[in-house]
Amino acid sequence: MRSPNCGGRARPLSWPATTRPYSPQPIAGSESPKAGGCMAELLPWLRLLTLRKRRLLIGGLLMLTTVLAGVGLLGLSGWFITATALAGLVAAGGGAAYLDIYTPGGGIRFFALGRTVSRYFERLYNHDTVLRLLADVRVVLFSKLAHARLGSAGRKRPADWLNRLTSDVDTLDTLYLQLVAPPGLAMVALVLVALVLGATAPLLIWALAPLALLPLVLYLLARKTLASSRREGLQVEALRGQLIDMVEASAELQAAHLWSTEGESLLAKSEHLNSSRLYREKQTAFANGVTLFAIQFAALMALVLGLALWQNGQLSGPVALLFTLAVLGIGEAFSGLPGAFSRLGATLGAAERLNEEGHEASLAVSGAGDAALAAGRSQPGMIHLGDFTLTRNEERLFEPINVELPVGYRLAVTGRSGAGKSTLLDFLAGMADAGIVEAPEGEMKLSGTLCRPGDSLAWRSGVSYLSQRTYFFSDTVRANLLIAKPQATDEELMAVLEAVQLTGLIEKLPQGLGTWIGDQGRALSGGERRRLALARVLIRPSWLILLDEPFTGLDQNTADSVSRRLEPWLKGRTCIMAAHDECALPVADHSVVLAASHALPAV
Repeated sequence: MRSPNCGGRARPLSWPATTRPYSPQPIAGSESPKAGGCMAELLPWLRLLTLRKRRLLIGGLLMLTTVLAGVGLLGLSGWFITATALAGLVAAGGGAAYLDIYTPGGGIRFFALGRTVSRYFERLYNHDTVLRLLADVRVVLFSKLAHARLGSAGRKRPADWLNRLTSDVDTLDTLYLQLVAPPGLAMVALVLVALVLGATAPLLIWALAPLALLPLVLYLLARKTLASSRREGLQVEALRGQLIDMVEASAELQAAHLWSTEGESLLAKSEHLNSSRLYREKQTAFANGVTLFAIQFAALMALVLGLALWQNGQLSGPVALLFTLAVLGIGEAFSGLPGAFSRLGATLGAAERLNEEGHEASLAVSGAGDAALAAGRSQPGMIHLGDFTLTRNEERLFEPINVELPVGYRLAVTGRSGAGKSTLLDFLAGMADAGIVEAPEGEMKLSGTLCRPGDSLAWRSGVSYLSQRTYFFSDTVRANLLIAKPQATDEELMAVLEAVQLTGLIEKLPQGLGTWIGDQGRALSGGERRRLALARVLIRPSWLILLDEPFTGLDQNTADSVSRRLEPWLKGRTCIMAAHDECALPVADHSVVLAASHALPAV
């Protein structure tokens, strides 16, 4: 069913949004990184680790068991070999020697098997823990972004969001596995070995002094590589972003004969990235050398002190060698730390960027001016727009309009391209860029209360918006619909698909609602995607429906049929629809024509 105001006019063509023009971005990493590696940037994410305290404790114990089993294996093997050699020498000299080979042999097998098993379960368990922690990070990040002024997301390039939501989050996986657990594990193992040495031969504790100084080496390494590591992370992000931009604009670059030029520019910047990496790797290699020297020197000190105790009769030869190899074995806990601490700057940079996103979200929420709505009391009510207009660059998009829209009424907003229809719907959905509508003129009220959609979480929770751009996750049809109403049954999903005439398509698919769409899935046509997006909007339990060009990509007959079937789904819900022509919309109770110079009620 069409609006009675159509008058037989042809339905206007609806063109897809144009591709964003290519604009090369400068390499962010070429600028000086922000001074200081403030550890406060990591505090929010360190606190997040406490949500998995039990798993972290179990994982840490498995790591400690692996290291101690290695120490025991190396030390006991050294004792056994030395004791066997001495027993052989005694026997060769004609003396009598007694050596129990079963107990130490069993101990060696115990430590060897224990080290293998604990290493396996440590890797399995800790990597599962890290995946859970990354899931927690993504949930926190997406929750903060969902509470932000949604239009602010448009100020970032898609490549920036790709880096933020993937690589920056993935960078934080080093937080537990490399920066928190291993250093703590190394110090605990060092203390345990020191206690054993202190109880047996206190003089040997001095052999651990070089290992006790390794935290200072790690601190100096982190400080030395902090700027380069942070800059490296920025360069990788910028290179990835420029590469994505180049791929998106490949046709234009080829047509303008600029592809090779941009490629050379990308390669040159890649060389700068390699230079940063080379500097960091050199510093890391030096720190690895210092660490290895400290471990070997500690073992040498243990050997010298052990021989001194052996000469004094305080230790047997095999026991002296056992402690020497045990000190050498404890070095395993320190050997991997320089590489982790050399990337501390990249981890801090990722945490800082993620914190900035969360901070912007917090500012957007805390800036809410409509306290009643923010308190969660968003209920259906009359929408009043009084002398209302939006601005861009301090210029009005359209002349002020005056609209009274009671609950359950439908408003059709029409006008030429650029008149501000989509921007108006973006604003009502709380998705308008703050730079465009920083200070909208006039007033907007809901049931007599002033409100600002972009600052009200409660308002947005009651709005369903079909924008001109259609987005779906690479998932099943069911999963994409359940985003709007998680508790919906398959019967409800099929009912809303019937309203948009997609049941025929779904029933033909082998998996039905379980059919995968998106990448590696079933490809949908433009009209099918539009109707599926419309179904997702309709099934959401909201009192305000916003439709921007709802029938784009549909032929005339399908659009007419879907329009008639929408009536039960729109009944009792306030609906604001926008299109170039009212013929392209369902029946409306009121209509407004937006123009650059005026906005007059339609006759």
